Amino acid sequence: MISRRKFLLGLGAVGSVAAIGTISAGSSSSFVALFNGQKNWLVSCCSDNKGNYFAAAFDLSGQLISKVALPDRGHDVIAMKSKAGHALVFARRPGNFVLEIDFTRGEVVSHIEVSASQRFYGHGVLIADDNILLTTENDYQSGKGLIVLRDRKSQQIIEQYDSGGIGPHQLAVMPNLNEKQIVIANGGIQTHPEQSRKKLNLNSMRPNLAYMALDSGQIEGKFELENKQLSIRHLDVSSQGKVFAGLQYQGASTDEVPLALSHHGEEQLTLLKADINTWRSMNQYTASVCINSNSNTVMITCPKADLLTFWQLDSNEFIASHKLKDGAGATLIVDDFIASTGRGRVILQKDPLKPYQVTGDFNDLRWDNHMAAIQA
Repeated sequence: MISRRKFLLGLGAVGSVAAIGTISAGSSSSFVALFNGQKNWLVSCCSDNKGNYFAAAFDLSGQLISKVALPDRGHDVIAMKSKAGHALVFARRPGNFVLEIDFTRGEVVSHIEVSASQRFYGHGVLIADDNILLTTENDYQSGKGLIVLRDRKSQQIIEQYDSGGIGPHQLAVMPNLNEKQIVIANGGIQTHPEQSRKKLNLNSMRPNLAYMALDSGQIEGKFELENKQLSIRHLDVSSQGKVFAGLQYQGASTDEVPLALSHHGEEQLTLLKADINTWRSMNQYTASVCINSNSNTVMITCPKADLLTFWQLDSNEFIASHKLKDGAGATLIVDDFIASTGRGRVILQKDPLKPYQVTGDFNDLRWDNHMAAIQA
């Protein structure tokens, strides 16, 4: 079991947290190092035509490896670099489970439950060689967003910190800082388990992008957009430490609003560059954000618009879009974008300016919003 003292000593041994925006080049967050030259599977949460919920693993040839029943609808999945064939599966917010699943055997290995007064908020990350799990959570009695650190093996809570806002959703470890800093998409939306997914504070929401020092829980930077009804939901980070985030608009359906932003040490968030027709075509909603640092490209999925969008990493400029019915999940295998859909389709996109290739059709499954590549 990892104690709080051991955790803090481990972080402190590598030096102090660097300032935001002073990040040097390093390894990509895009699984390139993990999977280059290795066989890999894709994993995602899904449902069948009868409304049953699962997590499933499959390969790029369209072969289903295994399918494991879930107690409720899942959301995100993340790879475990220390365990081939394994992944962590997170309940959809507000949820009460995180499962470790061995997809080689098709079985649940461990079940992490949330504290009685809290709920999981759909996402998490692993640090310290997969030994420490960080999750976004909501204390529904106080309404505070939390980042909770657990010993993955013992499931004991090491520490929990205020996330810097309401409704934390996706988070990521900032690169090249020895796992000492994370970035958090605080979506700004308050919910309560007794009212399921009802949004309780749309008139007063204040979403933000927050940077946290993991050794202290201190919020080292917090940034808001002028339009407070643009909920900051999902994000990814480049190998250089540039953050891209997708937005979901909570205002009037007739409003025309930008739906993605970037941040790389600036004093404010930067909206991506696109004309009004592009923003309108995205239908006020984004799902997954996936960065390929090697090709200088970002993919953002828009399932409510049946659209995949592509953006230039360095300039923030719009590149192209492709129609894909209910396309939501996104990941990389080496330098190829992979996307999944709520209709059971899986596609491979090598070049944003060329048509994608369909690699699988699972007619009896509906893939959920996120997908990950894992070592087989």
